[in-house]
Amino acid sequence: MLKKIINKEQKFSFIVLLAIISFISFNVLNKNFFKNLRFDLTNSEVYTLSDGTKKILKSINEPLDFKLFYTKQIGDINPVYQNYYARVQEVLEQYVLLSNNKIKLKIFNPKPFSNEEDKAVEYGLQGAEIMSGVYGYFGLIATNSTDDEEKIIFFQPDRSPFLEYDLSKIVTNLANPNRRTVGLYTDLPMLGTFNPLAKTQDAATAPPWAVYNQMKEFFEIKRVHEKTKSLPEGLNLLMLVHPKSISERLMYTIDQFVLRGGKLLIFIDPNSETESFSPDKNQIEEGSNESNLSQLLNKWGIELVENKVVGDLLSARRVEIGASDQPSVTDYLAWLDIKKDHMDDTHQVTSEVQRLTFATSGFLKNNGNNENINFRRLVWSTTQSMQINADDVRFTPDPTTLLRNFSPSNEELTLAAEIKGNFISNFPDGPPDTGRKDDFDKNEHINESIKPSTLVVVADADMLYDEFWLKYEQSGGVTPIANNADFTVNILEYLNGTEDLIGLRGKGATSTPFTKVEKIQKEAEQRFRAKEQELLEKLRNYENELEDIQKGSGEEKEKTLLTEKEALEIDKFREEMILVRSELRKVQNALRKDIEKLDSTLKFFNIFFVPILLIIISLVLGFIERRKRHQKHIVRETD
Repeated sequence: MLKKIINKEQKFSFIVLLAIISFISFNVLNKNFFKNLRFDLTNSEVYTLSDGTKKILKSINEPLDFKLFYTKQIGDINPVYQNYYARVQEVLEQYVLLSNNKIKLKIFNPKPFSNEEDKAVEYGLQGAEIMSGVYGYFGLIATNSTDDEEKIIFFQPDRSPFLEYDLSKIVTNLANPNRRTVGLYTDLPMLGTFNPLAKTQDAATAPPWAVYNQMKEFFEIKRVHEKTKSLPEGLNLLMLVHPKSISERLMYTIDQFVLRGGKLLIFIDPNSETESFSPDKNQIEEGSNESNLSQLLNKWGIELVENKVVGDLLSARRVEIGASDQPSVTDYLAWLDIKKDHMDDTHQVTSEVQRLTFATSGFLKNNGNNENINFRRLVWSTTQSMQINADDVRFTPDPTTLLRNFSPSNEELTLAAEIKGNFISNFPDGPPDTGRKDDFDKNEHINESIKPSTLVVVADADMLYDEFWLKYEQSGGVTPIANNADFTVNILEYLNGTEDLIGLRGKGATSTPFTKVEKIQKEAEQRFRAKEQELLEKLRNYENELEDIQKGSGEEKEKTLLTEKEALEIDKFREEMILVRSELRKVQNALRKDIEKLDSTLKFFNIFFVPILLIIISLVLGFIERRKRHQKHIVRETD
């Protein structure tokens, strides 16, 4: 028996020693051999390098120098920066490895009043004040063999989801210093505005849209105007945004551009809400805020359904309505929040996009006028959609009325589409007569495509405006709630024939809503809204009857006093109105409480229930395993 105990003690010591050796060995192996092995459990794989980034890094043909500056005192004061520095360093080391050491990484610690700090200042990096008069730095300088320079003046932790995007953009710009060109025609103030008659400086200027700024990071944008004589030399891609007033001369230029293989990205709109922000808004006539480019698209097989916008119950965005002192929240059917499951995840443009927002969007269809095209939808609505008259949302839309009158068509409506194939000229008789002899050469006119071309058409131009896809925080920060800018640049990359950067976009949208909650919320709201409408109608009837009694009939206009019967009826109606109002408030409160209760319940199941369930399962399995060992021990003792 004593021998057994000694053997057990020796066995236990051996197991402990083996565990210590295994732990040390694992850490040594992990540090030296498994350094780049990691698991990314985030929903949109924020911490996983995309295939596009890997292709970019493998295609580098010249050495690139990366200089990372980080003052360690910043991390001592705020651990958030230390954690983010570790992530930045880790990602950059992956870039070095995947580039076959074409990227050379050097790390500097610019201590206050050091030579490294002088270098950081010389490079133009932004300093963060550590203490009075003392600054720390956390930025990146990258150069190529021809001294082209790209930089990140300060790594902000709240931009962590965009880290790969920012670094790959730097590599792309340095490895391909000759940027591609995009022609841009727009009737919206995308490039910013200036009004010299404004009373204040803030009112005088409006900055360029965020999507335009992002486009400029990757492309050289050349503006195409109404009076542009010819498109820029070597241009392969033209972007048209809300083209409502294109002249016949420019229309012909675009027609011939496409027939020669040029590519188009078109944003048209049955109801442009952002048109009112134009500096020429005083010249805009009511009802003329539509653009459809039907002069070109109809013959090419593409149609924006006239005077209709998409209303989608399951994709409706929640908006605040009512007076400021008594606001209420409801679904606005014409403002859409399209999720991943209603995008073509097999297409390069939308494969990594998570969310898109639209504002009074139209919808597209293949009108059958061109048999030589392939019409492929990229984004579409749910089956819980309906066609809404554009006039109902053009001036003073009422979200509650739209919701009350909602009747689904049970069809998915196309919001964005790609059209590939051959096209026929909209000018079969040759160039239009512009009154200028040297405008066009009739001998160069073509009536059919000389090679296939590609068009991408989006049925909403408002989706490009900042207010519809950016959230402005009280702290002054800006957070994207949707991937509208990523989607736009993805299309431009795709149509330009370079697709490596597409896979890494779409990781920046940080808002991940409970989609099941939203769906059940909308169904619950539909039920309560029906009851609310019934009570409102009843209340209006009481008010009308009360008003009729108080006015009296036409024959009794000369009476100045109410009869006793009329007074009793008035009191009765007033009591009924009070009861109806009370019941209406109960319905509205029930709607809010029902949704809040549902939201809280599902959040509990999503956040707490699964961990609790795992703990219970672990305890049960541990108990079963312990019981098995106990039974084996009993068997041994019996033997």
